[in-house]
Amino acid sequence: MRLAILGALGAGLFLAMRTEEAGPGSDTPRGIRNNNPGNLENNGIPWQGLAESQTDSRFYQFTDPVWGIRALARTLKTYRENYGLTTAKDIISRWAPAHENDTESYARAVAGALGTDPYTYISDSPDTRMKLVKAIIKHENGIQPYPDDLIEEGIARAYT
Repeated sequence: MRLAILGALGAGLFLAMRTEEAGPGSDTPRGIRNNNPGNLENNGIPWQGLAESQTDSRFYQFTDPVWGIRALARTLKTYRENYGLTTAKDIISRWAPAHENDTESYARAVAGALGTDPYTYISDSPDTRMKLVKAIIKHENGIQPYPDDLIEEGIARAYT
């Protein structure tokens, strides 16, 4: 019984976090509402496509999902090119640090979506980029609602 109550409390906390700043009754994940499906924290980078008004106290808000996907893909590109991060474990350890995330579980989920393990080299092919971006969106939001063409456009903008 005590375990069921703790589980219910945990689920309630999770839902409260997901709908923070959305208003009563909203069940849209924060990253989707913010057009920031990677949940990039606002650290002052002047990203393209930022919403004029940044009302979320922690995460960037973009004018359209394509810009949030671009920022996500651009960050992954920087991880690879500047820091040599080429495994799910390395990428997710930087993306979602262990001091506030279950990095091991997250890296396993991403690696599974790529059909590999967390410690295997990830290529930089268009197919892999797509799978990696989709896996991060899904893990960050619990859903991945975007069509492939929108994700492809965001990734393409990151690489131009």
